[in-house]
Amino acid sequence: MDRLQSFGYVRDASDDGTVTAIVTTGNIARDGAIITPSGWDFAHYDRNPVVLWQHDDSRMPVARMVDRSIGDSEIVARIAIDMEDPEGQRLYSKIKRGYVNATSVRWLPKETEVRKVGEGKEKRDVLVFLRQEML
Repeated sequence: MDRLQSFGYVRDASDDGTVTAIVTTGNIARDGAIITPSGWDFAHYDRNPVVLWQHDDSRMPVARMVDRSIGDSEIVARIAIDMEDPEGQRLYSKIKRGYVNATSVRWLPKETEVRKVGEGKEKRDVLVFLRQEML
């Protein structure tokens, strides 16, 4: 499998340039898959925990992750926007004013399984990511 992408949402933007966001959940996503929150591997990401605008690795980062918490059903991250960078200032302004309110992460799948989810006629196969590396 190639690297994949999942979406989350902004929870809060503080006046100090930090943003708290739910970056991924264990719910069935729009693509019909589930990502297990406890299965994330941050070992490589933590060496350089940058946040890129639209996953564009040809440009400089606009922020960095400074903290995260992993719960049973979601991962919440706190990021610090680079307020000395005009792009960072622009992004923060868009977040603070509600023009940007979604997040996304990319990952490299390590272990998956297919589970039956739902009841009766609603029962279907769902791809579940059990272990994945944050990119």
